[in-house]
Amino acid sequence: MWRQSRADLRKEFPMLKALTAASCACVMIELASMQSVAAENVPQELIGSWLAEDIGGGGVIDDLETVLDIHEDGTYGGMGGCNMFTGVFSLSERTITFGPTAAARTLCAPAIMEQEQKFLDTLKNEVSWKVDGRRLTLTGSNGAPVMRLVSAESASSGMAELTLRIPGAGAADRQRVRYDCGGETVEAEYINAGSVSLVTFSTGGHFIVASGVLSGSGARYAGDRYIWWTEGDEATLFDVSKGEEDPGILCERRG
Repeated sequence: MWRQSRADLRKEFPMLKALTAASCACVMIELASMQSVAAENVPQELIGSWLAEDIGGGGVIDDLETVLDIHEDGTYGGMGGCNMFTGVFSLSERTITFGPTAAARTLCAPAIMEQEQKFLDTLKNEVSWKVDGRRLTLTGSNGAPVMRLVSAESASSGMAELTLRIPGAGAADRQRVRYDCGGETVEAEYINAGSVSLVTFSTGGHFIVASGVLSGSGARYAGDRYIWWTEGDEATLFDVSKGEEDPGILCERRG
């Protein structure tokens, strides 16, 4: 995914300050054609603020927030990256049609304006929508995604969701197991899909994702500076930063 930092933008476009200073010359576009027709029965999962992660397969500019707000009264709005915008939409099952957009045309750096235009152009077409967890995907008539967005709430909370697609694997098998590790409760989640085996857990304030590696006995996972080694109802947590002499912490299954 291509990303460009704001620092790069400042280097690439030295006229940014001058352009911003001229931003008072704003106009409203397509306002007259906007019809105030509210959508009925807007699905709860669709309502909220969505932060664009990818537009047309070209990624987005790093640290530039392009946000789509979908409201329960059938209106939409947000920030294209440089300009605020608003409009109304209609729904037909899993298809959403965004009506004409009213937006101020403030001048920003060319790359920002280009991304904003791509974003607004995408909203001009009828698209299918799908919400998976905290992600919203808009799909074009050819079945290809035209925009991927993530819940702005989860993005601002400092949490990220990761989706892995494993070729040839069926449904992923997930199992949560709680352990007592020397007085600290550790909840491990084992995830298996095809040839991929993972375990996730938190310890000492750190969130760990460890991948299965070769082991003479039991199941052995390695991630960050930790080794998680399970045999039967027990697991041993090793911290490799403590050297080869680290005896590890014995973890006993509790549920």
